[in-house]
Amino acid sequence: MFRGRTNRWDELAVFVDTAAAYVAYLFVVHAYLSWFNPAVATVRLVSWYFSFSVLVLGVSWFALKLNFRGYSRRWNQLPAEMGMLAVSCIETAIAMALVIFVFKATWFSRAIFLLFPVAAFLAQTVVHSVIKLSLGHFRLSGRDQRRLVVVGYPRRVKIFSETVANVPEAGMQVVDELPVELGESDKARAAVERLHQLFASTVVDTVVIAMPAQEDLFMPAIQMARQQGKEVRLVLDEMGALAHRSRLYDFYGNSVLVVDSSRAHQTSRSLVKRTLDIIVSLVAIILTSPVMLAVMLAMKIDDPKGSIFFVQRRVGLNGREFPCLKFRTMVPNAEELKRQLAHLNVMSGPVFKIPDDPRVTRIGKFLRKTSIDELPQLFNVLVGHMSMVGPRPALPSEVELYGPDYRKRLSVRPGITCLWQISGRNDIDFQDWMRLDMEYIDSWSLFLDLKIMAKTIPAVFQQRGAH
Repeated sequence: MFRGRTNRWDELAVFVDTAAAYVAYLFVVHAYLSWFNPAVATVRLVSWYFSFSVLVLGVSWFALKLNFRGYSRRWNQLPAEMGMLAVSCIETAIAMALVIFVFKATWFSRAIFLLFPVAAFLAQTVVHSVIKLSLGHFRLSGRDQRRLVVVGYPRRVKIFSETVANVPEAGMQVVDELPVELGESDKARAAVERLHQLFASTVVDTVVIAMPAQEDLFMPAIQMARQQGKEVRLVLDEMGALAHRSRLYDFYGNSVLVVDSSRAHQTSRSLVKRTLDIIVSLVAIILTSPVMLAVMLAMKIDDPKGSIFFVQRRVGLNGREFPCLKFRTMVPNAEELKRQLAHLNVMSGPVFKIPDDPRVTRIGKFLRKTSIDELPQLFNVLVGHMSMVGPRPALPSEVELYGPDYRKRLSVRPGITCLWQISGRNDIDFQDWMRLDMEYIDSWSLFLDLKIMAKTIPAVFQQRGAH
């Protein structure tokens, strides 16, 4: 479940970050009860907050462990560590919200709930900054130098060595370079022999291999380094540069490297997104159930023989089809009339939209303008067909017309809302719609989902782009 293997330093780093989050929680509670709202500071309430701190400690540790990628190391930069910390703090807040909701902890202050993740992130960032500055100063003094041998293609060896030279605060020094072109067997064997000599004659901490797998050099170099207890680092080629994250796991004795094409595919992030979908959709179903019941009653009064729901096959995750639910807004023979109205289509690409669609019923016009017709899709989200945020689900006929570039939007669960929904909906053309979907997939984050959901509410009330 957790990424990679950890050593004692890694475990200590997780512990330090967890401690920083715990101290931040105690500070926020103290500030709220002592400075902002001392009138409510009873002994019983203080004991409740103190008891809750045990949960905060456990959840913070789990969130940090879930996002662990060997941080607080010389190989990582502070912005990357801050991104990991931000995700961990958000996940901790979501877990706390779930616990508060399940146990109906109405005594828990909203101010504390909102301030805690911010305070935890700031405290952890300060700790990381101090560690980085201290270690950087220590390494610049010439101590704690990590000595590297770089092996691989001449160009890649040169680029990596120049990078090391440009970041002296990382505390690394390239002691030798062994450039070898692909197919040069004699030079490869000579490089392996030179590597053996270096191990015997000088201090080497890490072997950096900057080339693809090559039997004459790649595996012999790794085996020799492992035999002598040296760390090995692999510099990925262009294929690796396409991936936001990778992870290695054992599949029944086979070492498999997973290269994800987008941030949304990462296991821990997918788990958090799915958890958020379940919570939000369940709460939304409960809150909107009176509205849905009123719509169902109004539709039956208007057309006693007509169906309430419109169920249509749509394309979901990686091409899986599912029954997409909506309140019926069109006449029963709408699909038959579509061909007759094709010349009125105002959307480019394989999407069909026409203004003042004559197929739309009287109640349907209101449901569409207010987006109430899409409320049944909350059940699609609850069962896992869809997500709260994601590209809109397409028709199979539309997907058949997709080019290779557009099929990427099928790599994530379709959603009720997305960037397109808050950017004008039908007022933007097909090309911009697809561009926004790709942008969402490539830059996905939990914060982006929350931001889109927050902006969807005013967009619906203002009826921007709703036809």
